[in-house]
Amino acid sequence: MALGNSKPPATGRGILGSEKAVQQLHQLEIKLEQLTRKFNRYFNGFERSPPLLDFEAMKREMRELQQQPFSTGQSRFKAQNLLARWQAHHSKWTRDLARKEDGTYKPGAGAAAMHPLKDDADETESV
Repeated sequence: MALGNSKPPATGRGILGSEKAVQQLHQLEIKLEQLTRKFNRYFNGFERSPPLLDFEAMKREMRELQQQPFSTGQSRFKAQNLLARWQAHHSKWTRDLARKEDGTYKPGAGAAAMHPLKDDADETESV
């Protein structure tokens, strides 16, 4: 009797069934990786201009992704994971673009290079 009342597979339910959702999320992951490579090339000095058109297109797609319901927990989890990665990249890129515009950005320099330790300066003076 429980077999007759069971729900159909998730492939047909909701706006995005699991197959379609996985396919869309995979495409967005590929686009995010490509955009990351483009920004890395720009910030390392291999490209003269930032990939702003691709950046704005990705912003739109991520905004649309936030609005979409998912029919399975797996696709919801993947979407949330992708959105979290996007937010991390987005904040880093906007911060680095602002630094580059201000002239304070140094390619390949992490936080340690931007804020030298005072202990290093003390050691050189005592030697």
